[in-house]
Amino acid sequence: MKLTAFLGSPRKGGNTDTLAERVLDGAREAGFETETVALRRLKIKPCAACEKCWSRPDQPCSQNDDMTSDLYDKIAGSDIILFATPVYWYAPTAIMKAFIDRLVPFNRPQGRPLIEGKPAILVTAYEEEGPTAAEPLIRMFELSFDWLGLQFTERVIIDNCGPKGAILEKPEALTNAYEVGIALGSLLKIEN
Repeated sequence: MKLTAFLGSPRKGGNTDTLAERVLDGAREAGFETETVALRRLKIKPCAACEKCWSRPDQPCSQNDDMTSDLYDKIAGSDIILFATPVYWYAPTAIMKAFIDRLVPFNRPQGRPLIEGKPAILVTAYEEEGPTAAEPLIRMFELSFDWLGLQFTERVIIDNCGPKGAILEKPEALTNAYEVGIALGSLLKIEN
């Protein structure tokens, strides 16, 4: 089985990237093939709301960018999808939001079977202390996953992580992220 992580942080090697990598470490230990896609390195145009993805079944999107050239296939070819984004103004980053907005083709009748029922994981680290700042982001992902038919399987939500590297001072959070990845091994047993 394959787990693909989509990193939505503009900061390479930041707290959210580090947490996501720990989940992937655990998943690899559990037997998963993993892949990481740093959205910050890609060109993803915003959804134009043209609805051509609904009228042209042979083409997932009218845009010509990295989403149409590669990412739709990566999503369809993944057994588990990990969404990693820090909290920016109580929401995902702009690059993660653009990525999510462009998932509309998976809600088409021909797209739905490519994603429906797949487990989804949310990983986020943010600067504020306490759960309140992440609540709108978590709710947005809950609604989005429900709309797409994804199973919200796990979440790794860590607060009080502003400066780059702050997560390294939270060994319990890193251990928890690793254990989330290890626990995904139960999905492998279900498949076999």
